[in-house]
Amino acid sequence: MLDPSANFDGAYTFCYDETNNIRKFYLRESDFNSTFTDNFVLGGLVYQGAAPDVQSLIDSFKLQKSVKEVKFKHIAKGGFIECLSSQKLKLFFEYIASNGLYIHYSSLNILYWSIVDIVDSAVELSEVSQQLGPQFANTMKNDLYKLARIEIDSMISLFRKYGYPNIKKNEVLSFIEDMSDLFTDYLDDVEFHFGLESLRQILKEAKKKDSLPFVMDADDFVLINDFSQFYLRPVYMFKNSQHIFDNEESIVKLLSEYKIMYDSKELNNFVFVDSESNQLIQLSDVLVGLIGKLYSYVNTNNRVQIHSDFCSLSQIQRDNIDLLLWLIDRSRDKNIGFLRSTDAYEEMSKIEVIRACRIESHA
Repeated sequence: MLDPSANFDGAYTFCYDETNNIRKFYLRESDFNSTFTDNFVLGGLVYQGAAPDVQSLIDSFKLQKSVKEVKFKHIAKGGFIECLSSQKLKLFFEYIASNGLYIHYSSLNILYWSIVDIVDSAVELSEVSQQLGPQFANTMKNDLYKLARIEIDSMISLFRKYGYPNIKKNEVLSFIEDMSDLFTDYLDDVEFHFGLESLRQILKEAKKKDSLPFVMDADDFVLINDFSQFYLRPVYMFKNSQHIFDNEESIVKLLSEYKIMYDSKELNNFVFVDSESNQLIQLSDVLVGLIGKLYSYVNTNNRVQIHSDFCSLSQIQRDNIDLLLWLIDRSRDKNIGFLRSTDAYEEMSKIEVIRACRIESHA
């Protein structure tokens, strides 16, 4: 859903790079073709007016002369916590904060995205569920995601058995029954009861109609065919803005297959450039690289561990996480449309644990 406070009519310049672009996400015999704990992230820097001269920032990194373009790996290395120890990262954040730049990104949890169509299919067939609104559906999606994380091997076996996301009409009933069997051990758990029991009940409508409309008539085992919609979305949502993408061959080819129209006119508001010749694209690589590390961290750590980690940071780590959170808030305040996360409450709420730790430390 679109936030009514987002300003999609403004004129901005968006610079993009991406991380964890696996091209396609699919099931193999006993696992996925890629780890599901790494979010796909597309984003970078955004500004209004003339492009800022960032040469002084790049000079401050003092990179080797052989380095032709700035990459995230030149600025920070290791996991998210280790990356926060980088002095170069602090220079990057401080420059953005003081030079009229903002950040933007779209983050996609690929496992969550791969299973939520089960819930959407059930809701589509239930008038009562539709009346209860998106919060109700999101609660079911969140609990299904949490279950999938715990029962990932069983979920993979279920999907393999039925060719998910291409459930055949004559197998809808047995697919729902087999999936509902996975719920059984969790229905009495207060953490899962409302979401899973609600989903179990509305799936009864799907059983009666032999239909799960959004997980039928697709390709067997292909959970995400490509990420084109995440590149297209900002182009048509921010129609008065300019969008500068890294000249990545597969993306150029993908977007060339689409003609983006608005008011019967084709939008020509995006270009592809060689990152080696565009410093803002290079710096966008730094931003999305770090955001990718952030989501990989929260996807693989529980709240207790996150609280422990963020209560024992060094001074430079504290400075960097505070700067990152401040830049996120500043960019959201500028335009909430700059930031988009397609993810489970389970994972997004862990970001709030990080925020709470930082508030505690400042108290």
